[in-house]
Amino acid sequence: MVYLEENQTIQGGLLSKNYHKKSKRYHHYRPKKRGPRYICPICNRPLNVTMTAIEHQETGKKAHFDCILKELKKSYQLNPKEEMFYLGGGSFGIIERVKGKNSMGFVIKKRFQYENREH
Repeated sequence: MVYLEENQTIQGGLLSKNYHKKSKRYHHYRPKKRGPRYICPICNRPLNVTMTAIEHQETGKKAHFDCILKELKKSYQLNPKEEMFYLGGGSFGIIERVKGKNSMGFVIKKRFQYENREH
């Protein structure tokens, strides 16, 4: 701890040197500028990671991947052996697991395009 005497000032003393060293050392830790915050139209919570977000068909806004998957599972009646998976490229599919002699396999029973890819 540093105590100031009557004639000592902060500008010419030890405190100003340490302050400048510290400010130079941590200059790259400034808070990053954030872009616009998106809100999921299904659960009304903010999207923290927009890289995993998918465009919602009804609203056209970005939504959580998990929210869309839950919404799709509710809309399609699945058998106990069937599951819904993301197949890539904005498409989802209903998959049925099949046991083989040596390994487990699967069959894609239905594939549907959820997100429009215009690239």
